[in-house]
Amino acid sequence: MQVGVKGQVAGRLLAGGAIGAEASLTKLFWSELDVGMHETALRLLEHRAELTGAAPDAVDAGRWLDGYLFALAGPIYAGTNEIQRNVVAQRVLGMPR
Repeated sequence: MQVGVKGQVAGRLLAGGAIGAEASLTKLFWSELDVGMHETALRLLEHRAELTGAAPDAVDAGRWLDGYLFALAGPIYAGTNEIQRNVVAQRVLGMPR
């Protein structure tokens, strides 16, 4: 059975180790996936995406718009994705500065 990057990081932490540079890959993947998923949902919902929970035509009580606004913070918090890409390039791929 193959262990993914998340499994390797979790295993290292459980063994008392530290988070390695490959955790940046996970952060990049999930933060961009989260934004993309919410953008897709808002496109599908069209004008209903802007409705709050109190509106009669609101879908899921307006949670998709709330989720999208929160997802926009993902590429910034825990180190911007630009910084994470530099970490991956230098420490995971071994590229020069």
